[in-house]
Amino acid sequence: MNWAKLWAKAKENHERSSRWGAFGYLFTFGAIFAGAGAITLYSDVTHQILGKPAMASLLEHTKQCTVEYQRIGEEKRKEVWPCNEAEEMQRLAGPIKFRVSHDSVARVRFTLENGRTQEASIDEYKFDSYKLAIGTTLPVIYAPDNPSDARPNLSLKQLSFSLVLFAIGTPFLMLAFGIPFSAPLRWAFRRRASRAGEEAAPSARPAPTFIEASELGDSSTSQRRPDTVVRPRSLFGMRNR
Repeated sequence: MNWAKLWAKAKENHERSSRWGAFGYLFTFGAIFAGAGAITLYSDVTHQILGKPAMASLLEHTKQCTVEYQRIGEEKRKEVWPCNEAEEMQRLAGPIKFRVSHDSVARVRFTLENGRTQEASIDEYKFDSYKLAIGTTLPVIYAPDNPSDARPNLSLKQLSFSLVLFAIGTPFLMLAFGIPFSAPLRWAFRRRASRAGEEAAPSARPAPTFIEASELGDSSTSQRRPDTVVRPRSLFGMRNR
């Protein structure tokens, strides 16, 4: 094998690896965003369908810290800590090994179906309770098997976050699989055109023409049995001639 063939083969392998690398990046980026949006949307909708409604009283506005760390030989953990303890641990371990995220939450209290009182912490961004006074009564939906998982009634504002994530990830998945952006529009217009054609099909049937009717009459005459054909009688005095 000469150098030209080796160069062509190496170039072909490089192009193939570049295509697969681009596919991997696009697919990973799109799957992360679209998957996160789809999972969040499914979780919120399922919670609303299977959850139980209740009226909750707002107790306080507070801060909640979520920590993320990993010990040697163990899997990564994600837990909710008091903010003062989380910040102290982050100062000792470092922000890279011990990550802390601060969230504004609203602590609420509500009554379950069995009469027991339950308290829960809800993200104030979803609950939209930043400016509400303490003691305000608001509707919530809680999970029967986990009453501490209480969420506000589903609204367009809550769905917007999931829909935005899904909308960001979908174009990258389409690019990864080589699907043109106009494909959904073509599919929608094709379905609409086919549906319109099916609705207009019964009224578009043409009426039979005069030629078709005459041919139909001739065919019925030709199919008559020979012994049933009526022949004209001969004139008087012209018989046996």
